[in-house]
Amino acid sequence: MLYHYPMSPHSEKLRLAMGLSGIAWSSIQVSPQPPRGTLDQVLGGYRRIPVLQRGVHFYCDTRLAFEALHEDDPSVTHLDADDETLRDWAEREIFFAVFSIVSPIKVLGFLVRQMGILGVGRFMRDRSQMMRNATLKVLTAERAREAVGDFIAHLGARLSSTPYLSGAAPGYLDLCCCHPLWMARQIDRRVASAWPLTVSKWMKRMDALGHGEVLPATWDLVLQDIGDNRSSVVVRVVAEPYQPGERVGVAPSDYARDETVGELVSLDKNRIVISRTLDSGKLIYLHFPWKGFELRRLQ
Repeated sequence: MLYHYPMSPHSEKLRLAMGLSGIAWSSIQVSPQPPRGTLDQVLGGYRRIPVLQRGVHFYCDTRLAFEALHEDDPSVTHLDADDETLRDWAEREIFFAVFSIVSPIKVLGFLVRQMGILGVGRFMRDRSQMMRNATLKVLTAERAREAVGDFIAHLGARLSSTPYLSGAAPGYLDLCCCHPLWMARQIDRRVASAWPLTVSKWMKRMDALGHGEVLPATWDLVLQDIGDNRSSVVVRVVAEPYQPGERVGVAPSDYARDETVGELVSLDKNRIVISRTLDSGKLIYLHFPWKGFELRRLQ
């Protein structure tokens, strides 16, 4: 099951991942901002979307979610140093910078079409609060436009000799670099007219992946799936100074830094797994990446 909302670029990244994988998936559309009802109870303070659910496991990161979709291939998200640098550039600097290449009026019009005037007001207040204690380095508008131009030029040059950034077939790197440009194009389709032909054709190929077979889902089905699933995580070595079973708080370190509390189940160099008990008494597991998150011991 995927918890998502239509205009979320990170959600589009995972929707395309479903299309790439050719799988059927259950769709739970949620509000662009809290409160989100039952999902808030499941996730605690964590508020970022999308979230992928597989039984009692909830993956609170698109990289971990993509790995969960390809359990038979643990190397599916492994990138060499250059590709990892490109992925990081796309998902950190460029993700926020793309808003500088579109008109603020276009942004407002897009938001109104998506959620109505009252919804835009709630959304803007929420996003302002979400960024209040952010640690992100925000580029000036001029520098952001330059960064996006450099990024698109880099993609154009790279795609001149290969149909996809991942090679002959689309892969994880393509998904990471596609969704910021998808967002800009959703706001104002005219921005794509300035892209190199190689980038435009690549975006069309990515669009053609589709979203796989989308099945409607309800909260009753979500809770039933949790209740019927008896899978459990394999307890890995928990790095010192932490211990399995400790009560901990987990939060993003850059923005939307709301904390989720639970018991530490697993901790290695890549992943934090905590368990939470729902009001129903059912036990669930939340998966977070180590990179970009903070972990603290609670008394």
